[in-house]
Amino acid sequence: MPNVFRHNDAFDIGVKIGTFNLRNFAKAGFQFYANQDPYTQHEYDAKIAWTAAQIDSMNADIIVFQEVFHLDALTEAVRASRTMKHAKIIGRDAVGMPPKNSLVPQVAIATRLPLAEEPNWVSHYSKDFTVTPPGYEMPLSHITRAVLHVAVTLPNEVKLHVLGLHLKSKRPDYLHDEDESNPDDLALATYRSLMRRGADAIGIRQYLNGLLQRNHEPCVVTGDYNDHAHAVSTQIIAGSGRFGKSFYDFQLFDAMRIQTKNDPQRYVAYTHIHEGALEVMDHVFVSEEFHPQSRNQIAQVREVFSLNDHLHSHSPETSDHGQTVAHLLFKRSNT
Repeated sequence: MPNVFRHNDAFDIGVKIGTFNLRNFAKAGFQFYANQDPYTQHEYDAKIAWTAAQIDSMNADIIVFQEVFHLDALTEAVRASRTMKHAKIIGRDAVGMPPKNSLVPQVAIATRLPLAEEPNWVSHYSKDFTVTPPGYEMPLSHITRAVLHVAVTLPNEVKLHVLGLHLKSKRPDYLHDEDESNPDDLALATYRSLMRRGADAIGIRQYLNGLLQRNHEPCVVTGDYNDHAHAVSTQIIAGSGRFGKSFYDFQLFDAMRIQTKNDPQRYVAYTHIHEGALEVMDHVFVSEEFHPQSRNQIAQVREVFSLNDHLHSHSPETSDHGQTVAHLLFKRSNT
């Protein structure tokens, strides 16, 4: 059952949506990367137990997961939890992807709310867009990690769209003949990653343009954006620009910025630590139906919080990302 809360105002149906980068979620004995040892059975069991406990701490109605190598492993963790043991799980195993035909972990979504329609994998850019990073022989036409789009039915019969994503990381994209110790090669490889992350953002924005415009069905786009909220790639997905309120129809808004419970200017959150720097890379963006200045508002963002204490422990079973959870409130009636 969803998190139903009573409030004094018109928004009294509570739904919590979270994002959870699992960090290399694979079965014991599986070589997920050439430079990393497979999990032992003991390490795998510990990771399952920690993940299940973290799911319970999130206590969300919908969770978007990243870095799923084996859906069976995720299913085991979800079924071991108390809060989502009966949830519907949508996802797939890692798939080989060009240009290097390497195995790419996937996103997955677990929901306690009923599906309103069949899920959809968004894996390609639009027909008229490709990108060719320097040194690539063929242009790319696919999103690095496919986006998973599910629609659920809320207790007030409203359809809520949820898109789970995991953008290309900042890790340099070296070609086989490049030297990682060469600063010129490093710069070029980093630029390739930037191009691919930007192209991913364009592909996702193209899909959103068809989904968001001219309807008033609320939408949440959440996951590991692999960059901060004001990065160009993130803002491409958000559809940001110098527009008035009439352009809210296709834009997304950072849930952290429009939450009502906390002052976002004073609330400090982080979901990742890189070389000692605290970063927020795991975001929840929402459509105009959540914006307090939209004439089409039917919901609000009550609170956004992060679970990040484990980032300081460096325990092998934990994730290297914090979990972000948004508490959303919907009107019982749309009229």
